[in-house]
Amino acid sequence: MKHNLYHIAAFLVMSGVYLLLFYPFFTELNTYWQHERESSYVYLIPFFSVYFIWVQKDRLKGISRDHDAGSNVAGLLLLVTGLVLYITGRYTYVLFLEAFAFVAVMAATVLFVYGKELFRIAAVPIAFLLFMLPIPYPVYFAVAGPLKYFIADMAAGLLGLFGIPVLLDGNVIEMTSISMLVHETCSGLRTVISLLAIGSAFAYLFLRSNTGRFVIILLAVPVGILVNVLRVFAIGFLAHVFNSTVAMDFHKYAWGLVTPAGIVTMFVSGYVLRWYEQRRDT
Repeated sequence: MKHNLYHIAAFLVMSGVYLLLFYPFFTELNTYWQHERESSYVYLIPFFSVYFIWVQKDRLKGISRDHDAGSNVAGLLLLVTGLVLYITGRYTYVLFLEAFAFVAVMAATVLFVYGKELFRIAAVPIAFLLFMLPIPYPVYFAVAGPLKYFIADMAAGLLGLFGIPVLLDGNVIEMTSISMLVHETCSGLRTVISLLAIGSAFAYLFLRSNTGRFVIILLAVPVGILVNVLRVFAIGFLAHVFNSTVAMDFHKYAWGLVTPAGIVTMFVSGYVLRWYEQRRDT
């Protein structure tokens, strides 16, 4: 009984400390994601993490919560590292460092207070919170830059297959009725990250083989790119068949179709993999 009260008290105290320490970060992160409409999925990430822990409730009841000196030392080192990263992020205005520090401090707390056995179970749910992290701008442009040219090239090629006159100039698709600039936001990078989160969640909850988990997570990359190629293609196709006004009206709402289309593709692929695993095991 005293042991349980200790862990409950520790949880309440640490929750209060987190709220006071990271409240400025939470407000900044919320402001950041409100301006990234294609990344609204991040608000669901904490709920997924909580659910991941809840499905392991039977394992949690059966483990020993006594922790050794090694767990204490490792947890303390990780805690200090996380706090240093947070202070650095606050004073250098690097939101990514603050976000990474929050995840590191949470992992350190679990390891230090509850021990390594519970940490092994909570490691994946805590790591899943990394999908909430904003992409550092140097990394974003380093990846999205080349990717936008690839998206433009693929969309232009697809339009050409349909017999639509098109001229590709870098990341600009020139057509008779419209000129389309494929920007970094059209690269599909954020879509890929959201689908990586979906694939990771599906792999953790429903798949049992490491091969199946690897495949569904890796699949997020081509699926995320493909749906964005189709988005750019659809805009050009509508401009050719109708006019630029219809195409641009579609463009305003197309972002709301891309991620759902990718999610459906990921779930269908995931259930195919799950069916294959079940069939193989019987």
